[in-house]
Amino acid sequence: MAANSSFMVDRREIEFVLFEYLNIQKLFAYSYFSDHSTDSVGEMLTSAISLCNQYLGPLNKIGDRTGCVHNKDTKEVTTPKGTKEAYKQFVDNGFLTLSDPEEAGGIQAPSVIAAVFMELFSSANQAFTMYPGLTKSASHVLYHFGEEWMKKTCVPKIAAGTWTGTMCLTEPSAGSAVGDLKSTAKRDKDGSFRIKGVKQWISGGENDFAENILHLVLARIEGAPQGIEGVSLFLVPKKRFDKNSGKITGKNDLYCISLEEKMGIHGNSTCLMSFGDKDDCEGFLIGKENQGINYMFLMMNEARIGVGLQGLAQASVAFLNAEAYAKERIQGVDITVKRDATNPPRIAIVNHPDVKRMLLRQRSIVEGIRALSYTAALMHDESKHSPDKEHKKKCQGFLELLTPIMKAWATDMGFYSIVQSIQTYGGYGFTKDYPVEQLLRDSKIASIYEGTNGIQALDLVGRKMRMEEGAIFMGWLERHTDFIEKNKDHKAIGAEAALLEEYIAGLAEAAMHMGEVAKKGDRKAAIVNAYPFLMALGHTIIAGLLLEQAVVADEKLSGNVSAADKRFYANKVKTAKFFTHHVLPEAKSYLANVISNDTSCLEFEF
Repeated sequence: MAANSSFMVDRREIEFVLFEYLNIQKLFAYSYFSDHSTDSVGEMLTSAISLCNQYLGPLNKIGDRTGCVHNKDTKEVTTPKGTKEAYKQFVDNGFLTLSDPEEAGGIQAPSVIAAVFMELFSSANQAFTMYPGLTKSASHVLYHFGEEWMKKTCVPKIAAGTWTGTMCLTEPSAGSAVGDLKSTAKRDKDGSFRIKGVKQWISGGENDFAENILHLVLARIEGAPQGIEGVSLFLVPKKRFDKNSGKITGKNDLYCISLEEKMGIHGNSTCLMSFGDKDDCEGFLIGKENQGINYMFLMMNEARIGVGLQGLAQASVAFLNAEAYAKERIQGVDITVKRDATNPPRIAIVNHPDVKRMLLRQRSIVEGIRALSYTAALMHDESKHSPDKEHKKKCQGFLELLTPIMKAWATDMGFYSIVQSIQTYGGYGFTKDYPVEQLLRDSKIASIYEGTNGIQALDLVGRKMRMEEGAIFMGWLERHTDFIEKNKDHKAIGAEAALLEEYIAGLAEAAMHMGEVAKKGDRKAAIVNAYPFLMALGHTIIAGLLLEQAVVADEKLSGNVSAADKRFYANKVKTAKFFTHHVLPEAKSYLANVISNDTSCLEFEF
């Protein structure tokens, strides 16, 4: 941990997941990733940790305490001191375009590696990492759907760190119901559009470290259909520029009205934005008319995976800080010491049973989210670059299925894990003298933005589980049942594997129940418990992944390993066993919600 920074990282755990559990080195055999190797990944990991220690970590507390400042006269925003230099270092070290293709200024690193770094950077400074995160996603939209001049002029400017990007969906009168937006686009003679409207909760909507900001704005062209079917996507720059050279030519008619007063992520400028206050806001159509939400989904899905990684990141650094504190904090005596003992020795609180329980719960959740996150990222790589078409299709389906779980389960369970981190500190955790209270405040937004977790649950049961008539969902459950069949007599985790089978059956039963209720025409009753189902599925998936890791770790224990590795592998097995016996059972209560025929929730009058 660097001075004035809460940043901590368990590099051994990360490398285990990458190279021993997922075996990502198999990706380097693909021509697209041929420039990379285990050694190069290790070098990049060292560079990322150094960046966190030197720049992002120390900036985190500064950003929280000073926040961003809005000048009401100039409409400009000043970011916390050090943000500009941190962004420059971030770009100069190649992390902004890490997984982008070479023609877009990237080095074509695997997405699973980019996920690792997103975790690290978010654990060091979530508020800062949102700037490059959204910028990268905006660049991807322009690269995939934009006109040639957008690709040739805008994408290189973003890659160079000169311009940043945002995503502008939400409006004061239309939150998650994007189709209800009021922003309009009026066609101009030169083929451009005049954009008019107000957008809310725009992360990174204004900053003082970029020459220009490219806003990707959803609006309705005059005469377009109402609802989501009539929404188009526009590139709306803060400053106008020459399409060919990128040279700035003047100010566009848009500005930051005010900064949102938030409970956390103070280092990020979350803006209320005005477009076209003087009826002269220039914007350019991206792709085809009325297809805006489809293009924006690329950005949104990337953001949802990124938000899941934020849930992991904040929970991980909170746990590592709580663990370190528990090892140092001397308080109380061992519970086995007799009451009449004379002046018994005081012990570190890590030795108290309840503290050990809290810490292992945190560890199991963090390691479970990491397994899920990296697995999903690896599936993205396989879905794009595997030479096996059937495997590509399978991985794409699994990635889509896991995305809402990764976003919702990771952020909610990550948040509750940080609650346990604060509890581990006791009263000190409630103060600003220690880092976990900021981590809790910063992390809460993750369950809300990019589609609330309730919306993720609706997406899961309403769309993702129905893909290919349920074949993808059942295919994922088969992954677990195959593992159970192979390992139910395993010497280390056989009992836990057998226990997992009960939950797989429970999920199948609950899914059938929701389907039967829906067939009867009661759609509200069918989806009212979508969130409990998502949580039950998440618990079960995490248990399965942790048990898979335990098998790998147990095999390593049978070899000639160092004392440190022996402890590491043994703890991996214990972590999986703990989760299966002490966290997974919560899924039973969630499944009881799903199969209940009680409709009091729907009948209640508020």
